[in-house]
Amino acid sequence: MKKNNLPGIAVFAYNRPEHLRKTLQALEKNYRSSDLELFLFCDGPKNNLDIIKIKKIYKIFKNLKKFKRKKIYKSKKNLGLYNSIKNGISKTLKTKQSVIVIEDDIITNKHFLNYMIDGLNFYKNSNLAGSITGYSYTNINKNNYFQKTFLSQRHASWGWGTWRNVWKKMIWEKKKIKKIINKDKHFKKNFNKSGPDMHHMLKCQIEDKLDTMDIVFNFNCFLLNRYCICPVQSLVYNIGLDGSGIHCKKGEKIFNNFSNTFKVKKFTKLNVENKIIKKIYKSFSTPLYLKVYNKAKKLFY
Repeated sequence: MKKNNLPGIAVFAYNRPEHLRKTLQALEKNYRSSDLELFLFCDGPKNNLDIIKIKKIYKIFKNLKKFKRKKIYKSKKNLGLYNSIKNGISKTLKTKQSVIVIEDDIITNKHFLNYMIDGLNFYKNSNLAGSITGYSYTNINKNNYFQKTFLSQRHASWGWGTWRNVWKKMIWEKKKIKKIINKDKHFKKNFNKSGPDMHHMLKCQIEDKLDTMDIVFNFNCFLLNRYCICPVQSLVYNIGLDGSGIHCKKGEKIFNNFSNTFKVKKFTKLNVENKIIKKIYKSFSTPLYLKVYNKAKKLFY
C-alpha cells in the first residue's frame, strides 16, 4: 500500500490523561506507527476538574514522537461522545480514504496497526465490509473455521476503522432514522439479530437518552448490508472498565480473548456465517435466571 494512501489514526480523548498515556504508548510500540499520521480529538471540559485533566492531555500529546505527523484538535466546549467522534472521523476522512479509530482506553498489541492498514486496503472495495476491528466478539472453533477473520453484523468500536466511501453514506438525522424504523415492521427483529439490546440502544440514542455514535453507525451498516470484519483473537483490550468511562461500568464483564502476539499475515474473502452471527447474538443475551435476579434487585434494593 502506498504511503500517501495510508489511513489516518483518529484518537479520541476527554478527561482521562493516564488512560490516554497508556493507549498512546501501546500505539507507539506498533509496527509501522512511524508511517502514520495521528490526529487527537480532545473534547472540551464540563467543569474545573476537567480543565486540569485536559491540560495534562495536551502535555502528553506534545511529548509524542513516533508518528509521521501529529495534530491536535481542541474543543472549547463539551461536545459529548457522539458529536466528538462523529465530527472527528468526518474531519479525518476529508483528507484520508480510510481511518483507524481509537478511544482513550484501548490498548493494542504491536501488530494492530499492521492488521488495520492491510485490512482497510484489502477490503476497501468489498460490498460486504462496513468496518474492520481489532476486537473479537467470540471464540471461534478452530477445528471448524480455518480463517483468521470473520464477519459480524454487530460492529465493534474498540479499535476499529472504516472507509470514506462507507462514511459518506451515513444517515445521522434523527427524524430520518425514526421514519425508517417505523416504516419497517420487521426492523426490530432483523436489527436485533446482532444482539437483543441493539434496537433498545438505537431508540435511546434517537430519544437523547444515550450519547454514543456506535449504535447509529451499526444502524447505517445494517441498512447498507455491510458487516464488521473481526479477528478470531483480539488485538486490543479495554482498560476503561474501572468506572472512569461514560458507558462501561466498573467490574462489568466483557468478553476478552486478547493475544499479545496474534496477527493476520494474509486477508481472504469472507462470507456471512449464520452460525457465527447467532453465536454473537447469544453472547449478548441475558440468561433467564439473571433477568429474574436483576428484576428482583430493582424491586427490593
